[in-house]
Amino acid sequence: MKTISNDKMSEYTTQHKTFKNTTGSVYANSNVGTDLDLYIVYSYGEHFPMYVYDHHVEMWFGNSDSNSRTTNRHLTLARPDTDHINMLPTEALTDLIYSGGYHAYCVDRCGTLYYTTSTDSSILNQPSTC
Repeated sequence: MKTISNDKMSEYTTQHKTFKNTTGSVYANSNVGTDLDLYIVYSYGEHFPMYVYDHHVEMWFGNSDSNSRTTNRHLTLARPDTDHINMLPTEALTDLIYSGGYHAYCVDRCGTLYYTTSTDSSILNQPSTC
């Protein structure tokens, strides 16, 4: 894992490159090619993911929680150069990671659809709860 200065973090994050900053307080892991296929940037450990890129859905997710002044600075310095980041609180972002990505996270939250062979159309035409 390459050690970089804080001013390079955004560039490395944008390009999905693994890194750690000079103090080791910010680092990025890439699970590309595994079942997860996630790129994750952490501040001060896995309890605080800052940014996640899910390669399956090609979407960025960011941490919306405010923390210490230093972590807020890390969020700014490591922000990927992209127009849209889906912001989630720490707990939801962690759940997304542990679920294995956005698709699995949505399935975990909403459940799976149940199809029946019933001819009762009122069962099939119920509004979704998700």
